[in-house]
Amino acid sequence: MKLATPTNLELQALSVLWALGEATVREVWESFPDGKERAYTTILTILQNLERKGLARKKIKNRVNIYLPKGKKGLTMRPFLKGIVQRLFQGSPSSLIEEVLSEVRLSAGEVKAVARLLSQQRAGGVTGTTQQTKTKKETNTMAAKKKAAAKKPAAKKAPAKKAAAKKAPAKKAAKKKAAKKKAPAKKVATKKAAKKK
Repeated sequence: MKLATPTNLELQALSVLWALGEATVREVWESFPDGKERAYTTILTILQNLERKGLARKKIKNRVNIYLPKGKKGLTMRPFLKGIVQRLFQGSPSSLIEEVLSEVRLSAGEVKAVARLLSQQRAGGVTGTTQQTKTKKETNTMAAKKKAAAKKPAAKKAPAKKAAAKKAPAKKAAKKKAAKKKAPAKKVATKKAAKKK
């Protein structure tokens, strides 16, 4: 059975589903990769199209629609990537890789992962995409980390405000003490000056 080809927007929605494992419409809307503002209903339509094409499925939990990717990422991406290689790089995958590497900066971990894949490719052990080797457990762990990272900034801001509020009275108290210490010194200095006259 041939899978339907996703549009650019559908691929972006799928990338969110692959990263999170499953997501509500709101989670996809908040995590959409290109960062453009879109209506909530637009994302809902994209997810419904993915479901209609057989690229995603929906489950209902507590009256909330949750979307999951259907099938493996490699199977969905393979025809799309082959098309890019054929149309834009005259059938040369290495040209595609060179172009990508010239446009982005890889982290040390990503460099190691690419090197490992290349050595596996030389040994004849890699077929398809790298994502096929990920287990569900790894994907779920990544999704949990991503969700936790998304929630952490909001949680850290609140305590910082409280800490600043607690420090303010301490600073005022320190200023008052300093003012009290300086005040007697001025009085003594003025008394001495008055005596000399």
